[in-house]
This record gives sequence, C-alpha cells and structure tokens, in this order.
Amino acid sequence: MKELILASNNAHKVEEIKSILEDYSILTLKDINYTKEIVEDGSTFEENALIKARTICKYSGKIAISDDSGLSVDLLDGRPGVYSARYSKEQTDEKNIEKVLLELNGQKSKAKFVSVIALVKPDGTELTFRGECYGEIIFEKRGTNGFGYDPYFYVPEFEKTMAELSIDVKETISHRGRALRELISKL
Repeated sequence: MKELILASNNAHKVEEIKSILEDYSILTLKDINYTKEIVEDGSTFEENALIKARTICKYSGKIAISDDSGLSVDLLDGRPGVYSARYSKEQTDEKNIEKVLLELNGQKSKAKFVSVIALVKPDGTELTFRGECYGEIIFEKRGTNGFGYDPYFYVPEFEKTMAELSIDVKETISHRGRALRELISKL
C-alpha cells in the first residue's frame, strides 16, 4: 500500500481524507513526530498547501500531501478565504462563523468552499489540485454531520446544508472530495 504523509493533525480533515484515499496508507504529523508549527503565510490556498507539503516532504523524505481550504463569501469579497480557520480573534469555529454572519448583516450571499491539495515528492515534483463547491450562507445552524462552516453552508441542489448531507453525498460534491479525486487520478 502506497504511503503518504498528510501535513495535518486536524481530526476532521484526517478522517475525511483517509476515507477518500482508502487505497493509501495515510500518516499524520503526529505519526511522524512532527511537532513544530508550520507558518502558513501564503496569500492563496495553493501557496499555503505547498508550504505545508514542502515542509513535511523535506522533514520526512517521503511523499507529502496537504490541504488548504476555506470559505469564500461573495458579498465579503472572498473573505474569509485563506484565513477561514483563523478569521476571528478567538479562532474557533463558532467565533469564525459568528464574524461572517455579523459582517453579512442579514444579507444572503452566494459562497463557495475551496480546497487545494498539494502533493510534493522528494524528487522535487510539486502538484496542486483544486476543488470547489458552490452554495450560499444561511443564518440558521442546520445539521451535525460536519464541522467549521458546514452547518451554515446551504447547497441548493440538495436543499440541505453541508452538515445535513450524508457522508457519501458530501464526499461526492465537497471541495475536498473533488480535489482529492483529481489527486487520485494523477497518482
């Protein structure tokens, strides 16, 4: 089984990525005893994903993958974007969505989830794969099958939030699922 090092310890991302990349052995930062903070100072999802994958590839000497993802809200000019996980001062899911809703001030807005998966190999090969999922922001929390902004991200096609969708449907339409399927096609 092919081994990939995932530059993350985020339990939700790890679980989702492992379920989609089920034919691969996925190791996390914890598994390889990597304890340093990786500074994500890029201005795009691509830059941040590559920063993480390069760091872990160099550290481990093995193929590394990483995900940088977030929410882009039309009426907020694409914010929170690359700052999605740290959008509020407190940097919690609840405070981040609270800030988005406050900034929208009751206005409905289209939005998209974006995920960029980076793959970096010890031979210097670097690839990125982008997936997007379109919807809109609602002001009522709905569903428990998700994390982050999922309970507020409404997918009109299914008349549900991302947090109300089954895992199978979510993996099919999600930004991360789409980016990971692109990755699989290149592996």
